[in-house]
Amino acid sequence: MASKILVPVDFSPGSKPSVEYAAALATALQSTVTLFHVYQMPDLMSSIVPGADRAVDAERDRAIAQKSLESLRTDTQTKMHAAMSVLVVHGSPVEEILSLSRTGEFDMIVMGTHGRTGFQRALMGSVAEAVVRRAHCPVLTIHLPFSHATG
Repeated sequence: MASKILVPVDFSPGSKPSVEYAAALATALQSTVTLFHVYQMPDLMSSIVPGADRAVDAERDRAIAQKSLESLRTDTQTKMHAAMSVLVVHGSPVEEILSLSRTGEFDMIVMGTHGRTGFQRALMGSVAEAVVRRAHCPVLTIHLPFSHATG
């Protein structure tokens, strides 16, 4: 059984459906959910923008991500009563997701995938694909955009 579920959130339009899916799963399994965001500061910015302060920018990005995750958690918990926490870190998304999934002893990862193919996939990469290939635990991917079809 999955008692601890990790949900990487990138704040794309499909993030909310992935979080709601994980919360519904957690409610059914009596599991906990950790919403997780990894932010990155492009190294290029400090060389392009004169006077850019990477420490200030990084702290601002962390605070915005933290507030956004807290809001997403609150909104989700008003609909579903899953136990949820939030965590924001700086680093490489794939590496941080894999690291936390191991050190936090998560039983499952639930994350969205945008289904990019061809040039877009080569250009953007696929965090979900890399996590699926390297994770120590099951990874449930939600193809985005995901809609709750009824009928």
